[in-house]
Amino acid sequence: MLIPDDESGSKSYHVSKMVIQFALSLVVLFVIAVTGILLYYIPKISDYSDLKIRLDQFSSERHKVLELTRDLNRLNQMDELVRHSLGTKLDIDDKPIMIDSITGAFSTASNHISFIDNIPSVAPIQGFVSQRSRKAGLFVNKTHHGIDIVAKEGDPILAAASGVVVYSGWNYEFGNMLILYHGDDYFTHYGHNKQNFKKQLDRVIRGEVIGLVGNTGISSGPHLHFEVWKKFRAMDPLNFFPEYQTTDLTSSHE
Repeated sequence: MLIPDDESGSKSYHVSKMVIQFALSLVVLFVIAVTGILLYYIPKISDYSDLKIRLDQFSSERHKVLELTRDLNRLNQMDELVRHSLGTKLDIDDKPIMIDSITGAFSTASNHISFIDNIPSVAPIQGFVSQRSRKAGLFVNKTHHGIDIVAKEGDPILAAASGVVVYSGWNYEFGNMLILYHGDDYFTHYGHNKQNFKKQLDRVIRGEVIGLVGNTGISSGPHLHFEVWKKFRAMDPLNFFPEYQTTDLTSSHE
Protein backbone atom coordinates (compact mmCIF):
# COMPACT_ATOMS: atom_id res chain seq x y z
CA MET A 1 0.00 0.00 0.00
CA LEU A 2 1.31 3.47 -1.04
CA ILE A 3 0.00 6.42 0.99
CA PRO A 4 1.05 9.98 0.02
CA ASP A 5 1.90 12.60 2.67
CA ASP A 6 -1.47 14.29 2.27
CA GLU A 7 -3.16 10.89 2.64
CA SER A 8 -4.99 11.37 -0.64
CA GLY A 9 -4.98 9.04 -3.58
CA SER A 10 -3.52 6.11 -1.73
CA LYS A 11 -2.91 3.00 -3.80
CA SER A 12 -2.50 -0.61 -2.87
CA TYR A 13 -1.04 -3.48 -4.78
CA HIS A 14 -1.18 -7.18 -4.17
CA VAL A 15 1.47 -9.69 -5.28
CA SER A 16 0.79 -13.30 -4.77
CA LYS A 17 3.29 -15.60 -3.13
CA MET A 18 3.52 -17.66 -6.33
CA VAL A 19 4.65 -14.63 -8.35
CA ILE A 20 7.36 -13.82 -5.82
CA GLN A 21 8.59 -17.39 -5.84
CA PHE A 22 8.61 -17.38 -9.67
CA ALA A 23 10.61 -14.14 -9.79
CA LEU A 24 13.12 -15.46 -7.27
CA SER A 25 13.41 -18.66 -9.28
CA LEU A 26 14.18 -16.65 -12.41
CA VAL A 27 16.87 -14.69 -10.56
CA VAL A 28 18.41 -17.88 -9.20
CA LEU A 29 18.35 -19.51 -12.64
CA PHE A 30 19.94 -16.40 -14.18
CA VAL A 31 22.71 -16.39 -11.59
CA ILE A 32 23.32 -20.11 -12.11
CA ALA A 33 23.38 -19.66 -15.89
CA VAL A 34 25.82 -16.74 -15.71
CA THR A 35 28.04 -18.63 -13.28
CA GLY A 36 28.00 -21.70 -15.51
CA ILE A 37 28.90 -19.67 -18.59
CA LEU A 38 31.77 -17.98 -16.75
CA LEU A 39 33.05 -21.30 -15.40
CA TYR A 40 32.96 -22.74 -18.92
CA TYR A 41 34.48 -19.87 -20.87
CA ILE A 42 37.10 -18.50 -18.45
CA PRO A 43 39.33 -21.59 -18.90
CA LYS A 44 38.74 -21.32 -22.66
CA ILE A 45 39.90 -17.71 -22.62
CA SER A 46 42.97 -18.70 -20.61
CA ASP A 47 43.70 -21.54 -23.04
CA TYR A 48 43.30 -19.15 -25.96
CA SER A 49 45.79 -16.73 -24.41
CA ASP A 50 48.29 -19.54 -23.85
CA LEU A 51 47.83 -20.77 -27.42
CA LYS A 52 48.32 -17.26 -28.78
CA ILE A 53 51.54 -16.83 -26.77
CA ARG A 54 52.79 -20.21 -28.00
CA LEU A 55 51.87 -19.31 -31.59
CA ASP A 56 53.80 -16.04 -31.33
CA GLN A 57 56.80 -17.90 -29.91
CA PHE A 58 56.55 -20.54 -32.62
CA SER A 59 56.36 -17.88 -35.33
CA SER A 60 59.38 -16.08 -33.87
CA GLU A 61 61.40 -19.31 -33.57
CA ARG A 62 60.38 -20.39 -37.07
CA HIS A 63 61.56 -17.05 -38.43
CA LYS A 64 64.86 -17.43 -36.56
CA VAL A 65 65.29 -20.94 -38.02
CA LEU A 66 64.69 -19.58 -41.51
CA GLU A 67 67.27 -16.84 -40.92
CA LEU A 68 69.77 -19.35 -39.53
CA THR A 69 69.19 -21.59 -42.55
CA ARG A 70 69.77 -18.60 -44.83
CA ASP A 71 72.97 -17.71 -42.95
CA LEU A 72 74.14 -21.33 -43.07
CA ASN A 73 73.62 -21.46 -46.82
CA ARG A 74 75.54 -18.21 -47.14
CA LEU A 75 78.41 -19.57 -45.04
CA ASN A 76 78.52 -22.73 -47.14
CA GLN A 77 78.68 -20.61 -50.28
CA MET A 78 81.50 -18.56 -48.75
CA ASP A 79 83.38 -21.73 -47.83
CA GLU A 80 83.00 -23.16 -51.33
CA LEU A 81 83.98 -19.81 -52.82
CA VAL A 82 87.19 -19.68 -50.80
CA ARG A 83 88.07 -23.30 -51.51
CA HIS A 84 87.42 -22.98 -55.23
CA SER A 85 89.39 -19.74 -55.37
CA LEU A 86 92.44 -20.64 -53.30
CA GLY A 87 92.28 -24.42 -52.99
CA THR A 88 91.46 -26.61 -50.02
CA LYS A 89 94.57 -25.42 -48.17
CA LEU A 90 95.01 -21.68 -47.82
CA ASP A 91 98.68 -20.70 -47.73
CA ILE A 92 97.75 -17.44 -46.07
CA ASP A 93 96.59 -19.46 -43.07
CA ASP A 94 100.03 -20.97 -42.50
CA LYS A 95 101.58 -19.53 -39.35
CA PRO A 96 104.54 -17.39 -40.42
CA ILE A 97 107.77 -17.12 -38.54
CA MET A 98 107.97 -14.10 -36.26
CA ILE A 99 111.01 -11.96 -36.90
CA ASP A 100 110.26 -9.11 -34.50
CA SER A 101 108.30 -9.73 -31.30
CA ILE A 102 108.04 -6.01 -30.55
CA THR A 103 106.53 -4.81 -33.85
CA GLY A 104 104.70 -8.06 -34.54
CA ALA A 105 106.37 -8.48 -37.94
CA PHE A 106 106.37 -11.90 -39.62
CA SER A 107 108.32 -13.34 -42.48
CA THR A 108 106.75 -15.17 -45.43
CA ALA A 109 108.25 -16.81 -48.47
CA SER A 110 107.54 -13.74 -50.63
CA ASN A 111 107.64 -10.73 -48.34
CA HIS A 112 107.50 -9.42 -44.81
CA ILE A 113 104.07 -8.58 -43.45
CA SER A 114 102.73 -7.49 -40.11
CA PHE A 115 100.19 -9.72 -38.41
CA ILE A 116 98.30 -6.54 -37.47
CA ASP A 117 97.80 -5.78 -41.19
CA ASN A 118 95.40 -8.72 -41.41
CA ILE A 119 93.02 -7.35 -38.76
CA PRO A 120 90.41 -4.88 -40.12
CA SER A 121 91.70 -1.54 -38.87
CA VAL A 122 91.27 1.00 -41.70
CA ALA A 123 87.80 2.49 -42.17
CA PRO A 124 86.78 1.70 -45.76
CA ILE A 125 85.16 5.13 -46.32
CA GLN A 126 84.23 8.28 -44.44
CA GLY A 127 80.48 8.73 -44.14
CA PHE A 128 77.35 8.43 -42.04
CA VAL A 129 76.03 5.11 -40.72
CA SER A 130 72.42 4.80 -41.88
CA GLN A 131 71.86 1.21 -40.74
CA ARG A 132 73.57 -0.92 -38.13
CA SER A 133 73.95 -4.69 -37.92
CA ARG A 134 71.01 -6.53 -36.40
CA LYS A 135 69.67 -10.02 -35.92
CA ALA A 136 66.20 -11.16 -36.90
CA GLY A 137 63.70 -11.33 -34.06
CA LEU A 138 60.06 -10.83 -33.16
CA PHE A 139 59.98 -7.25 -34.47
CA VAL A 140 62.82 -7.56 -37.02
CA ASN A 141 62.04 -9.41 -40.23
CA LYS A 142 65.52 -9.78 -41.65
CA THR A 143 69.06 -10.10 -40.37
CA HIS A 144 71.36 -7.29 -41.47
CA HIS A 145 75.01 -8.27 -41.36
CA GLY A 146 77.36 -5.33 -41.16
CA ILE A 147 76.59 -1.63 -41.53
CA ASP A 148 75.48 0.75 -44.29
CA ILE A 149 77.64 3.86 -44.70
CA VAL A 150 76.23 6.73 -46.74
CA ALA A 151 78.77 8.55 -48.91
CA LYS A 152 79.05 10.29 -52.26
CA GLU A 153 78.85 8.11 -55.33
CA GLY A 154 82.34 7.60 -56.69
CA ASP A 155 84.15 8.01 -53.35
CA PRO A 156 87.10 5.58 -53.08
CA ILE A 157 86.68 2.41 -51.01
CA LEU A 158 89.74 1.33 -49.01
CA ALA A 159 90.71 -2.20 -48.02
CA ALA A 160 90.16 -2.51 -44.27
CA ALA A 161 93.13 -4.88 -44.00
CA SER A 162 95.70 -6.63 -46.14
CA GLY A 163 94.63 -9.83 -47.83
CA VAL A 164 93.49 -11.48 -51.04
CA VAL A 165 90.33 -10.99 -53.12
CA VAL A 166 88.23 -14.16 -53.02
CA TYR A 167 85.22 -12.66 -54.81
CA SER A 168 84.82 -9.77 -57.23
CA GLY A 169 81.58 -9.70 -59.15
CA TRP A 170 77.90 -8.84 -59.20
CA ASN A 171 74.94 -10.31 -57.34
CA TYR A 172 71.28 -9.39 -57.13
CA GLU A 173 71.22 -8.07 -53.57
CA PHE A 174 74.54 -6.19 -53.29
CA GLY A 175 75.26 -5.36 -56.93
CA ASN A 176 79.01 -5.03 -57.53
CA MET A 177 80.62 -6.71 -54.54
CA LEU A 178 84.09 -7.49 -53.22
CA ILE A 179 85.00 -10.08 -50.57
CA LEU A 180 88.52 -10.03 -49.11
CA TYR A 181 90.14 -12.76 -47.05
CA HIS A 182 92.74 -11.47 -44.59
CA GLY A 183 93.99 -14.62 -42.95
CA ASP A 184 93.35 -15.70 -39.36
CA ASP A 185 89.72 -16.40 -40.47
CA TYR A 186 88.94 -12.71 -41.14
CA PHE A 187 86.76 -11.67 -44.10
CA THR A 188 85.44 -8.25 -45.12
CA HIS A 189 82.58 -7.59 -47.58
CA TYR A 190 82.05 -4.43 -49.65
CA GLY A 191 78.70 -4.13 -51.46
CA HIS A 192 76.72 -1.82 -53.82
CA ASN A 193 79.97 -0.63 -55.45
CA LYS A 194 79.88 1.53 -58.55
CA GLN A 195 83.03 -0.21 -59.77
CA ASN A 196 85.40 -2.91 -58.50
CA PHE A 197 89.09 -2.19 -59.10
CA LYS A 198 90.26 -5.62 -57.99
CA LYS A 199 89.62 -9.03 -59.46
CA GLN A 200 89.60 -12.48 -57.90
CA LEU A 201 92.94 -13.65 -56.44
CA ASP A 202 94.41 -10.12 -56.44
CA ARG A 203 96.41 -9.33 -53.33
CA VAL A 204 95.71 -6.01 -51.60
CA ILE A 205 97.40 -4.08 -48.84
CA ARG A 206 95.70 -2.28 -45.99
CA GLY A 207 94.33 1.11 -47.07
CA GLU A 208 94.58 0.37 -50.79
CA VAL A 209 91.73 1.63 -53.01
CA ILE A 210 89.73 -1.39 -54.17
CA GLY A 211 86.59 0.20 -55.64
CA LEU A 212 84.19 3.14 -55.77
CA VAL A 213 81.03 3.83 -53.74
CA GLY A 214 77.93 3.16 -55.82
CA ASN A 215 74.22 2.42 -55.85
CA THR A 216 74.09 -1.01 -57.50
CA GLY A 217 71.92 -3.95 -56.48
CA ILE A 218 69.00 -3.44 -54.08
CA SER A 219 69.88 0.04 -52.85
CA SER A 220 67.97 3.25 -52.08
CA GLY A 221 70.95 5.55 -52.64
CA PRO A 222 74.75 5.69 -52.86
CA HIS A 223 76.28 3.90 -49.88
CA LEU A 224 78.66 1.11 -48.90
CA HIS A 225 77.42 -2.08 -47.29
CA PHE A 226 80.34 -3.22 -45.15
CA GLU A 227 80.64 -6.49 -43.23
CA VAL A 228 83.31 -8.09 -41.04
CA TRP A 229 83.36 -11.88 -40.53
CA LYS A 230 85.51 -13.93 -38.16
CA LYS A 231 85.50 -17.73 -38.42
CA PHE A 232 82.39 -17.53 -40.61
CA ARG A 233 80.53 -15.55 -37.94
CA ALA A 234 79.34 -11.99 -38.60
CA MET A 235 80.94 -9.38 -36.33
CA ASP A 236 79.76 -5.85 -35.58
CA PRO A 237 81.98 -3.50 -37.63
CA LEU A 238 81.49 -0.78 -35.00
CA ASN A 239 83.60 -2.89 -32.64
CA PHE A 240 86.49 -2.55 -35.10
CA PHE A 241 85.80 1.05 -36.12
CA PRO A 242 84.46 3.03 -33.12
CA GLU A 243 84.95 6.27 -35.10
CA TYR A 244 81.69 5.47 -36.87
CA GLN A 245 79.88 5.98 -33.56
CA THR A 246 80.19 9.76 -34.04
CA THR A 247 78.47 9.60 -37.44
CA ASP A 248 75.82 7.03 -36.51
CA LEU A 249 72.36 8.23 -37.62
CA THR A 250 70.38 5.16 -36.58
CA SER A 251 67.58 5.30 -34.01
CA SER A 252 69.31 2.67 -31.84
CA HIS A 253 72.20 5.10 -31.38
CA GLU A 254 69.85 7.85 -30.20
